[in-house]
Amino acid sequence: MPKSSPKDAKMLLEVMSIYLSPAMLDARRFWRILPDGLGFEELLEKYPKGSEDYERLSNIMIFWETIGSLLKRGLLNQDLAFDTFLDAPPWPKVKRFFQERREKENAPLEGENIERAYELSLIWKQASQRGRKRKNA
Repeated sequence: MPKSSPKDAKMLLEVMSIYLSPAMLDARRFWRILPDGLGFEELLEKYPKGSEDYERLSNIMIFWETIGSLLKRGLLNQDLAFDTFLDAPPWPKVKRFFQERREKENAPLEGENIERAYELSLIWKQASQRGRKRKNA
């Protein structure tokens, strides 16, 4: 992983300011009580488009789609981001929703950046754990 730069730190601080904003705080509170594994139809029935809860869901998903896109394009330093606070992208919670949405809407790219951010976080965690084990050996 390339060494973090001052530019990387500035980008991370900008991401953190969004993540810690009042709207995202509200969305994250809602996210914590959202049941895991809701399907496409279940989620839309429980939280219909236009509702306040749907907007909370949308905020979280848009945030993580953006993070995934930035990570994919190398615009957000993975090591710095995952080491700081972005180590738990919410893919497991919305996996079924996006899989069903992809099929139902014939939109294979829906949620791909959230999924990719999650995969990258797992790789980062494994590498980080191996690095810690070597340091402690």
